Amino acid sequence: MYKLSASILNANFARLGDEIREVEDLIDELHLDVMDGHYVDNISFGLPVIGTLRKEFSSLVFDTHLMISHPERYWEEFIEAGSDILVFHLEATTKAFLILQRIKEKGRLAGISLNPATDVRLLEPVKDILDRVLIMTVEPGFGGQRFLTPMLRKIERARELLGDRVDIEVDGGINPTTIAEARSAGATTFVVGSSIFQSEDKRGEILRLREALAT
Repeated sequence: MYKLSASILNANFARLGDEIREVEDLIDELHLDVMDGHYVDNISFGLPVIGTLRKEFSSLVFDTHLMISHPERYWEEFIEAGSDILVFHLEATTKAFLILQRIKEKGRLAGISLNPATDVRLLEPVKDILDRVLIMTVEPGFGGQRFLTPMLRKIERARELLGDRVDIEVDGGINPTTIAEARSAGATTFVVGSSIFQSEDKRGEILRLREALAT
């Protein structure tokens, strides 16, 4: 029922393949944060990295999070590069319904991400075609931030609005303490980056996260 999506944002890019291989049998998804330096201040990576990783990790589920302006221009290229789940920001486009519909027509899972200040009630017009909602529990753009506790109530409101069908993902400041709190609020998928890839014991940290989810 609960899934861990490992974000490579804070992995060692000089040995990215090795870092992923170290944990791939313990994670459910690989989380790919695409940042354009416009919608968010930071720049991360794009299509070439995702395409290369797809060739190396054919069995992993690729959870691609587009933190970019005008996702309506680029969504299809990210599917072609190998994304299994494609999530974009509601705040970045006026064409959310159309993008969701097109992603699903391509046979992929479609989701919307909400910044901390964005009201979950704005999802009402698209809730019936959503597969996933990604609730940012930090301000988007940089890894290593602290979990924003007020987002727990937002997760609860999202669950009330969406029911049990939609997957609620949380991203930002997730560790063995906050993962349990987010689960209790109604989250089902947990993006974990720094907690895993900055740990000296990556596999041990994942097992601790799994244990926290089970308690």
